[in-house]
Order: sequence, then C-alpha cells, then structure tokens
Amino acid sequence: MHKTTILILLLSSVISSFGQSDQEIQHALKTVGPDEVKSVMTFLADDLLEGRQPGTRGFALASSYIKTQFMSLGLQPGVQGSYVQRVPLAKGIVNGSESKFILEAGGMSETFSYGSDFIMSPYMTNKESSVSASLIFAGFGVSAPELGYDDYKGIDVKGKIVVLLDQAPETFGNNERAYFSSPTIKYQEAVNRGAVGVIILVMSRRSSWEATVRRSAQGTLKWTDDQGIPSNSFEGLKAIAVINPANAEKFFKKSGKNLDAVYTALKAGKPQSFPLKLSAQLSVTTRHSHIESSNLIGVIPGSDPNLKDEYIVYVAHLDHFGIGNPVKGDSIYNGAHDNASGVAILLGIARTFQSLPVAPKRSIVIAVVTGEESGLLGSDYFVSNPTVDGPIVANLALDMPFFFHPILDVVPYGVQHSSLSKQVEAATKTLNLKISPDPFPEQVVFVRSDHFSFIKKGIPALFIKSGFMTSPSDTVNRAKSDVAWRSTTYHTPQDDMNQAFDFNAALTHVRLNFLIGLMVANDPLRPQWNKGDFFGLKFGKR
Repeated sequence: MHKTTILILLLSSVISSFGQSDQEIQHALKTVGPDEVKSVMTFLADDLLEGRQPGTRGFALASSYIKTQFMSLGLQPGVQGSYVQRVPLAKGIVNGSESKFILEAGGMSETFSYGSDFIMSPYMTNKESSVSASLIFAGFGVSAPELGYDDYKGIDVKGKIVVLLDQAPETFGNNERAYFSSPTIKYQEAVNRGAVGVIILVMSRRSSWEATVRRSAQGTLKWTDDQGIPSNSFEGLKAIAVINPANAEKFFKKSGKNLDAVYTALKAGKPQSFPLKLSAQLSVTTRHSHIESSNLIGVIPGSDPNLKDEYIVYVAHLDHFGIGNPVKGDSIYNGAHDNASGVAILLGIARTFQSLPVAPKRSIVIAVVTGEESGLLGSDYFVSNPTVDGPIVANLALDMPFFFHPILDVVPYGVQHSSLSKQVEAATKTLNLKISPDPFPEQVVFVRSDHFSFIKKGIPALFIKSGFMTSPSDTVNRAKSDVAWRSTTYHTPQDDMNQAFDFNAALTHVRLNFLIGLMVANDPLRPQWNKGDFFGLKFGKR
C-alpha cells in the first residue's frame, strides 16, 4: 500500500468523527509542496529585505509581500477591513559612554567599564536615571511558594539593589523553570518587593559575552499603549545591569560566600539570600525614538454558527535583526530559518485550510507578527489588543522549527499543560512521529517564542520543534549538528538560504500543525488547562 494512502487512512480514523471526509483530507494534504515553502523563504531571506528589522524599509517590503499573500489565499482581513494591525514601538539605546557602574565597599571603589565589564538596559521612561544603594543577593530572584521555593523569604529588599543569577532551580519542571528564568518575571518580582535596581549575574552562558554586548547595542523595543507609555518598562527599577561573567565573583568576596557553592545550592532548590556588604552607584543614559511597525492578521471564518465566534490563532514572527555588525564579511542578518521558515510554513497551513471545501467549525486566525526578537512584542500586543470579537481558545506558534533532516520526532513545548495533548497525540500518531521531551531545559525555550504571549493571557498554546531522532541510514548525530547550528549560525548573517534545508521535512510541520488546529477547531469542547496545572492556575482565569 502506498505511504500516502496509509497516511490518509490513519487520518480519516482520527478525524472522521469531526466530519472531515477522506477525500477532503487527501486533497488538503497535497495542497502544499516543498517549493512553496522554499519560494516564500527565498524572498523573505533575500538581501533585498535587509534583515527585516522593524521600522526599516526591509520590514515594510516583507509586510507588503505577506499582505499580498493573504490576499491571494483569500483570507478575510482581520483588522476592521484591513490586514494591518498598527504596533507602535518605543526604542531605547543606552549611551554607554555616559552610563556608569561603581562598586563600593569599605571606602574603596571600583569603576567598571561599559561593554567590557557590564551593560545596561535602557531606561524607557526618561533620558537619565540613577540609583545609589546597598546590594543584597536574592538568589535567582524567584518567589514560587506554590513550588515550595522563595528566594525572598526572610529578606527585605526595599530600597536596595538586588543581585540575581539568571535561570531558576533545576528542581522545577522544565517549563516552570523556563518561566521563572524569564528576566521579565524576575524584574516584576523585584519591583513588587520594592527594589530600586537589579544586577544580573549570567551563569547560563547560552551565548558569549561579546554576542550579548553586540545584541544589546541594537537597543530595546517596547510596544506602547494609546498614551505612548511603554509596556513592561519597570519604571521603579532605576537601573538594570548585566555583568560580564568574568566579574561575577567580585560580588561575593566581602560576604564570605563562594559563588560556585551558592550556585550549586540554588540549582538544587536551596534558597541562598544574604547581604553582600557592598553598595553601588549606577547611572544610565538612554536615547529614545519611536518606530511604527505592524502585525498582519488574516482570518478564515468558521462554518459552525455556534462556534465560529471562537478563534484558534496561528502565529509566526516576521522580524529579524536587520543590518548589524559583520560576521565573516556579511552584515545582513537574513533570518532564513529564524523566522522566514515559520512564516512560510504558516502560509502553507493557511493554504491547506483554504483547500477544504467546508471551513472548520471554529474560525482560524493567521497572524504574522513583529518584534519577536525584541521580546515577543507583536504577539503580546495582539493578545493584549485582540482584533477578533470572540474568545481565542488556542494558539500554535511557528518559529524556527528545524528541518535540516527528515523529521522522525517532535518536541511539542506546552503539550503537558492542557488538553491540547489529545490533538498532539492523535496528529503525531497519524503522521508516524514520536514525541520527545525538551532536550535542553536550560535553554528555557518555553518562554522564548510567541506562544508564551498567549499562555500569559490564559490561552492554551503549543510551540513545536523537530527532535533529533535519525534513521539508520543517517550517519550524522543530529543532536550535535543541530546544537552546533545554534552556536555557529543562529542569530548571525550566516542564517541565510545557503543552508541544507530539507523542504520535504518542512511539509511535516505544515501537516502536523494543520491537523492539530483542524481537530481543535472541530472539537465541540474548548481546550482546557489540566487540573492543577501551574500555568492554568497562574493564568487560566484571566
């Protein structure tokens, strides 16, 4: 029996109860071919688009292209007769020569050098900000009494600068660990506790210090509300500094503590908070500007009169880093895999839905968003200012899903938290795929893509990447090669179309995400958070 025929029979057994015929499924699966994914990626990753940085000509060209794709697919405009949702952004760039970090102890002081010793986050609500205060170490800066852990228990940080390590206890579940590793969550907790500044000591080493400095020089973006106030600006924190790991041990000498011992205890779930017997003078000068960017929103209206006002949102980010510091003689950060690939797959999913003679029962939103690389800005703006009238019941995000080789297994981030696991299990079984756990919990992938914006609003969401399983004929260790890609190509100008993409494998992501969304769209019941789930309890009632 032909492989495609077997696939169709498996599919029909899974989906027939939702009213889709074998013929409809077979036709839908044949709608998109590898060249369609390749062609979209080739245009979006071309040098002509100059890296698609928000606010640039290249991003505007990419947006115009996506809009015409929405039109050709027959998507309904999702923003009051338009495809374009305006996303106003505020940009802040630190003036390093005018920003200072002076560490003080016992009448002695040490002045750090901007760039080589430390960097700072822009202060988004004023040109200049400064603070002088004593330092107190607050571990990971995590307060999670529901998980039996609290770095702030027994200490008072009001009016102080808190010194924190990045990451979170390894005793947490992978996604809970990712959540509490988020700088935004750490900063908000520090503000809630009355701290006036934050110093981050980087222990994770996900990227080099040089790469961190290079990226910080591009500035910080925040979306703004109708009054022009930047979101998540943490105005109460007068300075936020990140320290070169080479200087981390200096903060513990006066306390009599050893950083390595403290770090080991923290990872094991044992809070370590204490005064550092130091103080610091911090000042930051910020240049501000405003940028106009946009999301693109298309809709496939549902067919059921009772369910069509409920929405499933597919999302992929369009932006990348534009033109930056040259690497190997190239300064255009094309973002082929990150994330022209996700946008191309998303358009393929839309085309697959549109090939059905009858639309799914719930409505489908196709959202191509801005500012993911700057902190999930476009998706957060959309879910905070939704352009659809009814409830969003589920989200699926497409972001750099990995297709450098045939796909035998997938890592569905978020699957363990909600009833979406039912659709994931059915769709992966249908496509003969295995489900693998998060291979790199320390990389906190769960909070680093657009699905997390939806989770914070209480919406069950998924973010699916390829796993590392290989066939007997594959002589390459995919775990090593894919990880090597992150260290050599990720977020560099070498992420262009001169890579060994497997566009047939990309179709696996089209089909898998389509099937999951189709089953969710036709299920009489909305997706639900699992009983007692951490994220459901924290966000599910919003």
